[in-house]
Amino acid sequence: MKHDGNIVFANAVKTSPQPFVAISPNGFFMQFNDAYVQLTGYLPEELYLMTIMDITPLEYREYETMKFAELLRTGQPQVYQKEHVRKDGTRVPVEMKVHIGKNKKGDIEYCFAFVSDITERLRSEEELRHIAHHDALTGLPNRRFFIDIITVESAQALRHGTKMALLLLDLDRFKEVNDTLGHETGDLLLREVASRVKSVVRKSDTVCRTGGDEFNVILADITHAKYITNIARKVIRLFRTPFLIAGHELHLTTSIGISIYPDDSKDIDTIFRYADIAMYHAKERGGNTLQFYNHEINTRSIERMRMEGMLRQTINRGELVVHYQPQVNTHTRRMICSEALVRWNHPERGMLEPKQFIPTAEDTGFITDIDEWVMRAACAQIREWMDAGLLPVCIAVNLSARAFQDPDLTKRIAQALYDTGTPPKFLDIEITESLAMSNIERTIDCLNEISEMGVRTSIDDFGTGYSSLSYLKKLPIQKLKIDQSFIRDITVDPDDRAIIRAVIAMAHNMNIRVLAEGVESEGQFSFLRDTRCDEAQGYLFSKPLPAQQFRDFMIANR
Repeated sequence: MKHDGNIVFANAVKTSPQPFVAISPNGFFMQFNDAYVQLTGYLPEELYLMTIMDITPLEYREYETMKFAELLRTGQPQVYQKEHVRKDGTRVPVEMKVHIGKNKKGDIEYCFAFVSDITERLRSEEELRHIAHHDALTGLPNRRFFIDIITVESAQALRHGTKMALLLLDLDRFKEVNDTLGHETGDLLLREVASRVKSVVRKSDTVCRTGGDEFNVILADITHAKYITNIARKVIRLFRTPFLIAGHELHLTTSIGISIYPDDSKDIDTIFRYADIAMYHAKERGGNTLQFYNHEINTRSIERMRMEGMLRQTINRGELVVHYQPQVNTHTRRMICSEALVRWNHPERGMLEPKQFIPTAEDTGFITDIDEWVMRAACAQIREWMDAGLLPVCIAVNLSARAFQDPDLTKRIAQALYDTGTPPKFLDIEITESLAMSNIERTIDCLNEISEMGVRTSIDDFGTGYSSLSYLKKLPIQKLKIDQSFIRDITVDPDDRAIIRAVIAMAHNMNIRVLAEGVESEGQFSFLRDTRCDEAQGYLFSKPLPAQQFRDFMIANR
C-alpha cells in the first residue's frame, strides 16, 4: 500500500544520498528513496512486496524484532547495527536510526529509518583495533594483545586439564646487528625472524613480538610435553640458515626460555618472569639453546641481577684492573707489543676474567664505559712506562661493537691520547673480524680516521667471521690476529695448518703482519715460525699479568 509522498517523504529526503525507508507496523515496506533501492539491489516493485525481515539475516531477526517492539512501546528512536542481505546474496553492514511516524490523530501509522552503509567505518575500526593490538613492524600480536591471549589460553588449559607453554625468544647478538648495520637492517631482520618462527608452530599457537628483539610463543592445549621441546628445537634450527638482509649474510642464533602453565605457576605474571629467567640462563650458557625454568636457575637469576648492579659501580669503586699479555716476534722471541685485558676485582668472588662479566656488560650497555676506561688505562700505562725510562711497548685495546659504532669514537681516542700525553703510534685498536665485515664501508671510513691519527689498527679473531678478501685489502690495518681455534690443533690437523699457511701468504701479499693467538706449546711455535708468522701471543710466553708484574717482565725481556 502506497502512502502519499507528501506524508512520508520530503522532497529533500527522496533525493538524498542517505538511504531512507518507511515501514508499516507489520514490517512491510511502504516507501523508500533511490539510495535505499541501490543499497538493497532490489527493484522498487520487488521491495513493495517484501518485509524488513526478508532482507534481514536470521541471526539478526530476533534482535530487530526486539528493537521494533521497544520503539513501539517507548516511542523513543532506536539506533542499532545489523546487516542487510542484498538481492545478489551479499551482505552489507548498516546502522539503523528508526523513528515513529504518526497520523494527525497521534496514532502510530508507520516507522521510518535513516540507513547508513557502515562498511568503511567498520573497516577503519577494525584497522584501528589491529593497530592497537599488533606490532606495526612484524604484524604479530603486541604485548598488550599477548596479555589478553595468554590470559584466555591459561584459563582454557585450567578448564580442560591441559598445559600451556610460554617460550620467550631473545636474539643473540642482535644489538650488534643494529649497531653495525643500522636499525633499518635490524627491522628487516626482525620481520624475517617473525616469518620463520610463525612457519613452525600450529595455527592454534600464537607468536607475539613484545618489544625489541624479543618474541613470545604461546603453545596452547598441550597434552604431551615433548611437543614443547620439539617446537623449541625447530625454532633454534631455523636460525642455522643465514638471513640474507639488504645484501648482508647474517648469522644469528636465539636463546629460548620456557615456562609451563600451570606446572611452574598459576599466576601469569610469574609464568612470564620464569620464562625470562630461563631465557637469561640460556644466554649465560652461550646462547643458541633452550632452557626450561627450574628453581635452581631462579637462584642464579637473582645473583645475575645483583651482579649487574655491582658491575655498574666497578669504575667508580676502582674495581676494574688491566692485565697485559705480551706479543712476541716469532724470529727473535722478543716482546714487541702487548694486549690490554680487563679484569674485575670482584669484592666477593675475587679476580674475574672477561668471559665472566663482559656478556652482562654487553647486555646492559655498560660495555662502552668499560671500553673507554680500558683505553684510557692503557694510554696512561704507556705514558707511565715511558716516564720510567722503559722502552715503550705498544698496547692493543679491543673495542666492542657499541664502542666502534660511536660517532665520537675518534674524538674519544684523541682525547685519551692528549690527556695522557701518549704518542699515537703506541696504541693499537683491535676490532673483531665479524664486526669489521658487518658494515665494511663504515669500517673503512672509521679505521681510516683512526689511522690518520697515527694509531695502529688490527683485526682480531680472524677466521671466525665471513671476510671477503677483496674488502680486507681495503682496510688500513697493520695486523691480522689468527683466532686460537686454528692454532690449538696445528701440530696434528693438516687442515688447520693449510689454513694458517694460506692466511699468512695472503696477508703478506697485502703487507699485513700476522699474529697467532693462543700459542701454548713449542710445537705450535715452531710451526708458526717456520711458516713466517710474524708474531705470537699465548701462555707459552706469559699469561696476562698485572701492570707491576708486566713491568718486571718487560725489564727481564729487554
